[in-house]
Amino acid sequence: MNFSFVDPWHLFLPRDGGHVVGICGSGGKTSILKAMGEVLKSENIRAILTNTTRSEAVSGFPVFDLSELETHSGSELPGIFYLRDGTTSDGKWRGLAATDVDRLGERFNDRVIVAEVDGSAGLPLKFYRSGEPVWPARTSLAVLAMSQKPVGEKAGAVVHRFGKQKFEPLKNLSADDVWLWDHSLTLLTAEGGYLDQIPQEVPCVLALPGMGEQDDSIGLFDFVGRAMLEDRLPLVLFCETTGDEPYFRTACRQEGSEDGISK
Repeated sequence: MNFSFVDPWHLFLPRDGGHVVGICGSGGKTSILKAMGEVLKSENIRAILTNTTRSEAVSGFPVFDLSELETHSGSELPGIFYLRDGTTSDGKWRGLAATDVDRLGERFNDRVIVAEVDGSAGLPLKFYRSGEPVWPARTSLAVLAMSQKPVGEKAGAVVHRFGKQKFEPLKNLSADDVWLWDHSLTLLTAEGGYLDQIPQEVPCVLALPGMGEQDDSIGLFDFVGRAMLEDRLPLVLFCETTGDEPYFRTACRQEGSEDGISK
């Protein structure tokens, strides 16, 4: 598969008000949401960041509860802020209902909405169960996060619900087996896997956090090439969100190119 890099990395991010970007998958979703928020803030794009499932606290932006919106006019609110539906007893941020996010898109039609729509219990991968992710109907772009870190680790230690949730394409994989790139590709593309969770009409960007935690660059780029054979995955976002200098770079599939990787 031939691809070139896009500059800047966030060209795919909508800037027009009313768009809803949903971030799903596992391993790095919140960091990607924060990075997108910072991009929109730097460009003076009005935006709302939020979640439709329980979330860890997100720093760096003003925070409002959904109940507070009725006491604020749009002009009183910051250019970008995080919106939650209160907190749970264990301190997590409670997610908005998908219908509430859709109403935000109608009421604040001058703002881009970026919503984390999935959870993975802090693990880099997950097996899906019914009812996940929680998609707003207005979602116009899906960013699908899939950490690179698990490759080379024991499967039972890196997959949320391993042994508890059935995933037929990997039914013969044991908890002590090493997780391979082939397993990631299967989890991404097979029936019941990650791509299956995204509404067919919604375009998708595959995000791969964990660049600094994966030494197998040959295996990584082979995985990316095979993933990009999927019609729905023309863009892949490479991410490293830890450390002092976060790294984001987007690769775009090149149709009919013979040049390999272009820069």
